[in-house]
Amino acid sequence: MYLTEEQKEIINFVKKGFTNIEIGEELGYSSDTIKKKLRSIYKKFNVKRRIDLVSKIVRYSL
Repeated sequence: MYLTEEQKEIINFVKKGFTNIEIGEELGYSSDTIKKKLRSIYKKFNVKRRIDLVSKIVRYSL
């Protein structure tokens, strides 16, 4: 699965427990933009919830 550098960065923030607002502040985006970017990541991982994404991230050691 191909992930952009930005997607990898967002995933790292998610792993650390950051909220969408906190991720947005770190990357210079609004929380709505982060929400949209996360939806794209969810599709790539075939998940619908943040907890499922984290579970797959841990499983695949990303």
